[in-house]
Amino acid sequence: MKSFAFSSFLTLAAAGSLLAQDGIPASDAASQAPDNKPFAVNTEAWDSFVSFNGERIFGDPKEHNFIPAVAYYSSYTVSGKRVAKSTIVPSFSTNGPMFGGEGYGTITGVLPLEGDFVNQLNFNGGWKYNLMEYLGLDVGGGFSFYSENSFGDGQPNQFGSYYRNKIYFGLIGRVPLSPAAYAVYDMQLEQIKFVAGVSETIDLAEDWSIFGEGRFGYASANSYLGDSRAPLAGKWSNGYAYWLLSADLRWNAYKGLVLTAGVGYTGNNDGTRGIANIDLGPENTVYGKFSVSYSF
Repeated sequence: MKSFAFSSFLTLAAAGSLLAQDGIPASDAASQAPDNKPFAVNTEAWDSFVSFNGERIFGDPKEHNFIPAVAYYSSYTVSGKRVAKSTIVPSFSTNGPMFGGEGYGTITGVLPLEGDFVNQLNFNGGWKYNLMEYLGLDVGGGFSFYSENSFGDGQPNQFGSYYRNKIYFGLIGRVPLSPAAYAVYDMQLEQIKFVAGVSETIDLAEDWSIFGEGRFGYASANSYLGDSRAPLAGKWSNGYAYWLLSADLRWNAYKGLVLTAGVGYTGNNDGTRGIANIDLGPENTVYGKFSVSYSF
């Protein structure tokens, strides 16, 4: 069980672009919905709650994973936007049984190595649950701190804010390609975001696999500068569509140790200039990434 849980959770730990919206069903840490009954609802979340049994609620401590990781991105992107160039991304993640599902959490740093980009500290946590045989859900939230004012998902500008809060809810198909759909609400940006996509892991040989994904999203914000306002324009209402394609080659080099190398392409239709001539960055970004992670 542990290797599967680690493999699926690594996506969340290492993929900064999709943090908190990884679109992967709950791992084996979660209870399974009734087999051969597509519309039967899994009641373990409630049953474990009313049992008041700590071992049933949180499982065996041995079923919990702890994953330190570090990744390098030639460009770091979020929601179709390049928010930094050459960037180091350290993280620490955990997941395991909780109320019949899978509880998870991650702390991620974003440390650009060049240019005028902000440093980030991101906290995200949530809960996945196998609601039915072919349907899972994912609910959670997070908050971020930036080293200087920024707008959107972390693009530096004096008129922006230095923190963000968000909540999200997602449905995940427990079928091939794991089709998923999420709604995310950012309280500082007053932004609702819809994200849909597919992902799949293909085993190539012993200890080798490829993980591929595709995402499409739409974001609409009433205050894209966060709690700040531009001197003349006031609040900035902004909306745009974005997309992402990526592929990762993974090598399980040793028990718990995984090396990953990949490429990604992301883009948006927001243009390159916003209000007050604010630089929105490129519309299209191609990037490479490399990560090392260890599960214990």
